[in-house]
Amino acid sequence: MRALTKLARLETWSLVAEITGALALVISVIYLGKQISDNNKLLRSQSHFNALSLAQKPLEIMVENESLASVVTQCDVDPGAATATSWERCLNYYFMQFNAWEYMFYQNRDGSIPTQLWVGADSYFKMLVATKPG
Repeated sequence: MRALTKLARLETWSLVAEITGALALVISVIYLGKQISDNNKLLRSQSHFNALSLAQKPLEIMVENESLASVVTQCDVDPGAATATSWERCLNYYFMQFNAWEYMFYQNRDGSIPTQLWVGADSYFKMLVATKPG
């Protein structure tokens, strides 16, 4: 009888241990899901910042460098009148803008940046292509 009581007690403790293990597993999975969600938010935020930085850098350069602003303005209006050196500067400037546009395209496709950012950027860059001969 005493052995039977010990066996019943052992089975009870075994059951308690299994339930505790199952609860610990559920809590761990919930915690892991929360961490993944937080990391995804952080990555989206970083992608948003990167997209803005890439898109704004050419504009910052234009604001800071008056001679470049004059050259790019000339290229935008009449690319045929630009000297070889000026045209090369314009091409490099345009290439930076194109890289930003491409980055935003892929980040939007992956869902890493807000759709509104992509829609605005895409419209802006398409307008540049459509209205500026350079």
